[in-house]
Amino acid sequence: MKNLLLITFILVGGVSALAGRGSKSALALIAARSSEAHPLHATDPITIWCSPDNPHVQITKATLTRVADNKNFELEMNPTKKNATYTFGSPSVKDAGEYKCELETPHGKLVHKVYIYSRPIVHSHEHFTEHEGHEFHLESTGYTIEKGESVTLTCPVTGYPKPVVKWTKNGSPLALSKSVSMEGTSIIISNANYTEAGAYSCEALNEYTVNGKTSKMLLVIDKMVDVRSEFQWVYPLAVILITLFLLAVIIVFCEWRNKKTTSKI
Repeated sequence: MKNLLLITFILVGGVSALAGRGSKSALALIAARSSEAHPLHATDPITIWCSPDNPHVQITKATLTRVADNKNFELEMNPTKKNATYTFGSPSVKDAGEYKCELETPHGKLVHKVYIYSRPIVHSHEHFTEHEGHEFHLESTGYTIEKGESVTLTCPVTGYPKPVVKWTKNGSPLALSKSVSMEGTSIIISNANYTEAGAYSCEALNEYTVNGKTSKMLLVIDKMVDVRSEFQWVYPLAVILITLFLLAVIIVFCEWRNKKTTSKI
């Protein structure tokens, strides 16, 4: 009976030794725009860590892998070999995501996940301006199309966890139709009519919990669509023709008046 209890204790102890724990961190971002060529960096360094759940277990080897691209990072073990850390001195939005921490111990290998969160931001080469000075409410240059044409409105956002995207038009939930469809996070306006004109807004939201505090982060992108008549070109042409006609009338009138004045002399 004592041997059975001892074996059970050893098995339970071994299972406990193979449990792990790790950090959750969030990027401190004060801007909303990023691109591949110039990724946005956070204002503060981030140190992530992982360790065995059992404080009596020491680490013999530690590796960290970013799940998105399988990039490996060299973890630094503390002198007691009870945990391992890695510091991103100037973390960028590319560093946000899920990481796999693998720790080798005398009791076996354990794998644990750690996370770096990022609020939604624009990740594009498009030109955006701030809406009324609000960094996380942006406006694009907009689109002007002719009646019957098509246009695709993109919502080029990134973040971790992946933001949930919804669209509104003129402040109300966007209603899909034969002319307005959604593909992924993009809106496709086909065979546009005048009713498709308006202010379209992409709202990207994600949520995460760090140190017991849950944050809901929102990014809004406004895109104006103007639909003009396919005969829009006729109006400026008509103005030009009328202007030329009036100019010709004035010239003829002036010539006639000069001739009449000359004949009287």
